[in-house]
Amino acid sequence: MIKSMTGFGKGTQQSPYGKITAEVKTLNHKHRSIACNPFNGFFLLEEKVKDVFAGKIHRGKVFVRISKEGPGVKKSEKTVEISEPAAKEYLRKIKRLQKKIGIKGELEIKDILSFPGVIDSSAGKNEEALWPYIKKALGKAIKKLVDYRKAEGKCLEKDFTARLKKIKSSLESIKKYGKQGVSEYRNKLVKSIQEIAQDTELDKGRLETEVALFARNCDIAEEITRLQGHLAAYKNAMSKVKTDVGKKLDFIAQEMQREANTIGSKSSNLKITKAVIEIKSEIEKMREQIKNIE
Repeated sequence: MIKSMTGFGKGTQQSPYGKITAEVKTLNHKHRSIACNPFNGFFLLEEKVKDVFAGKIHRGKVFVRISKEGPGVKKSEKTVEISEPAAKEYLRKIKRLQKKIGIKGELEIKDILSFPGVIDSSAGKNEEALWPYIKKALGKAIKKLVDYRKAEGKCLEKDFTARLKKIKSSLESIKKYGKQGVSEYRNKLVKSIQEIAQDTELDKGRLETEVALFARNCDIAEEITRLQGHLAAYKNAMSKVKTDVGKKLDFIAQEMQREANTIGSKSSNLKITKAVIEIKSEIEKMREQIKNIE
């Protein structure tokens, strides 16, 4: 099944700590890459967010935004909490980065306190308590995202099917013109010989040898057969391959292009050349669309 790599999904979930909203957007990317932008106090649950995508999104650059609204608390109930684990995690990673790239410098307490997740002025919550509600909101967002990507995939499949039909039609024309090519070459060769040596008897044996050599050098039957097989494989992959469909389709399209190039290089027939150009144009358009497939 074809799924687009681009899409968007949004999900919400009510919690005792306010409404949780999860927004997910995906763009084209060779591999799966997840970037999370959580609300304050959510720093240490980022890895859990990434785990939720396992088995649901295989390729694409994923942007996740988690936010929380309300509820309000009384002034007397408001507290300021400092997350020591978040502060230590920031410090550890910054020191490792300094050592790796050779940048010197000292962090002050005000720097650490300014990082997201270190200070939380909300009351009555913690990350572990919020996680079940975040997970539900995220699950809803991912479902909408996947549905969106499937709908886009159906549009792409429809476009591919139309282009495969055009390629098949051009291939039928090539088969027809290919059979005519040898006969045309023979007639042209006979005419040329007769014009050059009008009083000389035609050497039919030599003529047939030349025609046979031409036919062998210009034989495109094998390439046509392989290209027909690639068309069938492409159609089968669109409906039956479940993972890495984009990579599979791109490989088949490359093979289709290779056969089309060989047909074009072997043939001197103008009609075949024009048909090959049409085929290559359709394949190129398909390969551009394939870049958007998961």
